[in-house]
Amino acid sequence: MNYRQIATHLVIPVAILAFALSAAPVSAASSCESLTALKLPDTAITAATAVAAGPIGLPGGPRRPLEIPAFCRVQITVKPSVKIEVWLPTSGWNGNFLAVGNGGYAGSISYPAMATALIQGYATASTDTGHEGNAHEAAWALGHP
Repeated sequence: MNYRQIATHLVIPVAILAFALSAAPVSAASSCESLTALKLPDTAITAATAVAAGPIGLPGGPRRPLEIPAFCRVQITVKPSVKIEVWLPTSGWNGNFLAVGNGGYAGSISYPAMATALIQGYATASTDTGHEGNAHEAAWALGHP
């Protein structure tokens, strides 16, 4: 798979989700959960869950939970193994989308940055870029020129 195909496979699912929801904000759990029925090439929407407003603990985030607004959490896997999360505010959306994350060697979804974007009213997304790791470890790259 070349870079153009990879970019297309990452951008298309997020763009379609954002477009599908721009006409009418997600207002109920059933609206959020219905996103799992969306069919996209080489893409599986593995979960779409309404998350209530309140404190949330985040992997890689601050020790104390963050207060966040209600949102629709969409979990996506793009073939062969790229994981993406999209968080869509259920109210107070500022009309903008903010993609976040991935410094160093990447390999993880940037939950703290997504929470900050959501608090500011953005629809937001992050990806693990197709491998699991952290910003300081690149063992996944060995043998993959």
